[in-house]
Amino acid sequence: MTFLWSYTEALAAGDEGWWRAATRHAADLLEADHWWLDPPGLVPVQHLLVETTALLSYALARSTGGDPDTVTGAQLAAWAAARPLPMLDETVPDTVESSISLLHWSRIFEQQRLRQQNDLARLLLAAGHQLPGGGDPVADLWADLVDRENPGRRYGPGSRLPGPALTLGLGAVLRQFDRA
Repeated sequence: MTFLWSYTEALAAGDEGWWRAATRHAADLLEADHWWLDPPGLVPVQHLLVETTALLSYALARSTGGDPDTVTGAQLAAWAAARPLPMLDETVPDTVESSISLLHWSRIFEQQRLRQQNDLARLLLAAGHQLPGGGDPVADLWADLVDRENPGRRYGPGSRLPGPALTLGLGAVLRQFDRA
């Protein structure tokens, strides 16, 4: 078990500026429901939620010169909701038509996943970061969340996640903050 505030402090990686403010803000937003984090399992949903909340609130604020403390959970949910992924109907029978349908779904899924990734990258670039790996904690977290091929990344091939980490994190953000 890890306490949320300890995790976000480690996530700040010694930064004393806007990134630390964003990680603390993520803890503020999540504390009521996630004051402690379970040990990471096969799908570390809480960890992805914290990381994506911090990164997205940072990106939304800093891309426009704002303070991450001003980003609300509703704004985070709205950003994630505006970039939905298609749902897969797992009840489709095993036919040629369903195979074509699955292929079509996978193309749309990949397009939408790339849209999520590229939209967040644009915000981080506007905030002044070098991507894919600028050597700062923000760019490093972004690379961890999007690079599934590099074994040196936290959510790389050895992580056994059932999908892209950023996509899973954005889904967790949407579930957490979409209270309408």
